[in-house]
Amino acid sequence: MAWITPVKGDEMRIRMLSVVMAAALVTAACGGSDGDSGTGGGSGSSAGPADEDATLRFSFGTPAGSNYDPATTTNQFVNVYLYPVYDRLVDVTPEGELQPMLAESWEFTDDDRTLRLTLREGVVFHDGTPFDAEAVKANIDRAKSLPNSSLKADLAAVSEVVVVDERTVDLRLGAPAGSLPALLADRAGMMVSPAAFGNPDLDLQPVGTGPYRVTEHQPGVVIRYERSADYWAPDVQTLGGLEIQMQLDPEVRLRSVSGGQADATQLNPDQVEAAEGPGVTVDSAPSLGSFTLFLNKSGPALSDQRVREAISLAIDRQGISDALQAGRCTPSAQLFPEDYWAHNPDIEAPEYDPDRARELLAEAGQSDLSLNAVVINVPFYTAQLEAIQAQLAEVGVDLTVTSLEPTELLSRFVGGEADMYFSNWPGATDPAKTVATLLSAQGTLNPGGYTNPEIDRLALEGLSATTQEDRAPAYQELSEVMVEDATQIVVCNATNTFVHTEQVSGLESTLTGLFDFRGVTVSA
Repeated sequence: MAWITPVKGDEMRIRMLSVVMAAALVTAACGGSDGDSGTGGGSGSSAGPADEDATLRFSFGTPAGSNYDPATTTNQFVNVYLYPVYDRLVDVTPEGELQPMLAESWEFTDDDRTLRLTLREGVVFHDGTPFDAEAVKANIDRAKSLPNSSLKADLAAVSEVVVVDERTVDLRLGAPAGSLPALLADRAGMMVSPAAFGNPDLDLQPVGTGPYRVTEHQPGVVIRYERSADYWAPDVQTLGGLEIQMQLDPEVRLRSVSGGQADATQLNPDQVEAAEGPGVTVDSAPSLGSFTLFLNKSGPALSDQRVREAISLAIDRQGISDALQAGRCTPSAQLFPEDYWAHNPDIEAPEYDPDRARELLAEAGQSDLSLNAVVINVPFYTAQLEAIQAQLAEVGVDLTVTSLEPTELLSRFVGGEADMYFSNWPGATDPAKTVATLLSAQGTLNPGGYTNPEIDRLALEGLSATTQEDRAPAYQELSEVMVEDATQIVVCNATNTFVHTEQVSGLESTLTGLFDFRGVTVSA
């Protein structure tokens, strides 16, 4: 099918995926969600006048790793460390709206077979190289051709990059690509100085056009940044410096804010009450995250829709949210949350119905069913899967739970050794990427190769339109098919939650739970 972009291939692909998703799980486990509005907004703190020389100290739950090259890193959460250095061609707001960044504008032309980008003038890379159409072509050509590129799937629809003039570049398309502008708001749109392509240390010495540049990296401990000179958007370059501390333990991170060693950090939902207090603000923002049971639908039991539906009905979503997420995770059946443009308002969360679950299992001849599931070895996650385990036992399903290190977790599921795995799916900058990853025949998180002609049709329809308004009906209908066929079991939709001192203003999280520090200020 032409809509399919992710590719499931050899053992290396599985290992790369394991790194990406394991990072997602660690970050989500150390970050969390909050369905409340908290005690205030990031822009509404009582901070005084901004100190333009101040350094923001942010404690983050995922280590940076050792690769800062947007084209080759496989860790999507490294974006937090890349955002200060690398501008993108397109920006996306916390509400999912696409806005100009390095591209002042874009439009589909030639019957939607070309995406034309008009670039911003006067932008220079940190090494003095000018940013222009040739630089865009060089970056996209490199991302498509590098043997170890992690962006080939995102850019698969681009057949050719044509420089029209210094400020205009055409991306010629060989397949429907309505999702491409949103993908250019992620790593596919991060622009690296072409003069740095040959630098063997580029992995650790990033060179972009962003508001800050790296000055110090202590692996596994901290990365420090300073303000870059002559930045094209000084109104969002509002800090003298930035310090991103790496700390996996959420309790240590929270204590670092209350103790004055950090200015802000992520929160788990069960930390909100402890975090509230004088001198700090607890804030939340929209999220595409969903706590979800992913299924290998090729097995003798889970290939039967009735069994999958029974498992969904056996889960007490509200009970899990109340008991283990302080009621701050919204019960749901769909991956696209309320207020997101692809959300279907007509789909309600399934009612907890263990009696109907038993009936469906009996109809399927699976009244005495044994399954196994994997989960990251983080208490916040294992507790939720163990609650699901107990609820499934009530309807006659014996679920064996195995908690694993991040690097082993996904290889077990993708390799077909586990029937299910439980995680907080972080979402993607465009719903097409989520659908392709989870439900295309070659999708990297579809180990059984599940297919559904209706999903294929609607996925292609969603890519063939070029505006969110025109694409939304396809994804809303697609969600109906996903829920009816129980392709995965969403437990609840998350919200990003974080805490910062009252001296911090303007801190917001992205839809995928990350942080971009443009426009953030710290008062004296």
